[in-house]
Amino acid sequence: MNTFPQQDAPRAAAKIYGADEVRAAITQGKLFNYYQSKVNPATRQVVGVETLVRWFHPQDGMVYPGQFIGVAEAHGLINDLTRVILTNALVQAKVWQEAGLMLRVAVNLSADNLATLDFVDLVVESATKAGVPPQLVDLEVTANSLKDNSRTPLEVLTRLREQQFRLSINDFDIENASLAQLDDLPFDEIKIGPNFVHGAWNNIKLQAKFDATNGLAKQLGKSVVAVGVEDQADWEFIRKTECNIAQGILISRPMPGPNLPGWIRSWHATEETPNPSFR
Repeated sequence: MNTFPQQDAPRAAAKIYGADEVRAAITQGKLFNYYQSKVNPATRQVVGVETLVRWFHPQDGMVYPGQFIGVAEAHGLINDLTRVILTNALVQAKVWQEAGLMLRVAVNLSADNLATLDFVDLVVESATKAGVPPQLVDLEVTANSLKDNSRTPLEVLTRLREQQFRLSINDFDIENASLAQLDDLPFDEIKIGPNFVHGAWNNIKLQAKFDATNGLAKQLGKSVVAVGVEDQADWEFIRKTECNIAQGILISRPMPGPNLPGWIRSWHATEETPNPSFR
């Protein structure tokens, strides 16, 4: 049984770790997943979670992905890292399903994961082994990962979508995209990042960018996730925009998988969004 540290465990110093340390963390089971809830702002229904990896270092405490993902990419470890994150997420999703929680589970992919078609087999085999339907798995990629001239990433994503996995484009930037470009990509969902969400209620420029992205997505039949809902004003703004899904620390901070069912019960026991101190 994995032992998770407390939610408010101190962050490690912002140092970058070496390849050998990262490799050992991957192979020795030192990586754990935390999950942040995603809810329908109109109904308050919990519809899914985003998987966020953590490394519990014996000396440094909790280490966050920005301190080791780049190292894994630079040293050819990213597929091994993604396999661990994905496998753990799917195992947890199966546990939730057996407890009656049919939640979509999102896993972030690196651009390097999309470099070869073999990655499709990795994802399909992982889901099949865990017994999780692909329709309940969201695979998130950033828009930047599709900006090179290679056709391989697009082919990988197309094949994953043909296998009925859901695809999400993360940190979408309306200023650097066009209707034609977006329509060509095989995505089911667009995530609008915190830079365009938090505080948009009081910022005309942010509102315009948010509304443009939300409107464009709806034209194309895409679901929209607003990330960065940090306070009550953000929540009310998102509800008024009729955005499909909201995510942020006002709703819940990332938590270990076993904690989620209890949090969901508490969430549904309240009529309004709980104060962040509740968590």
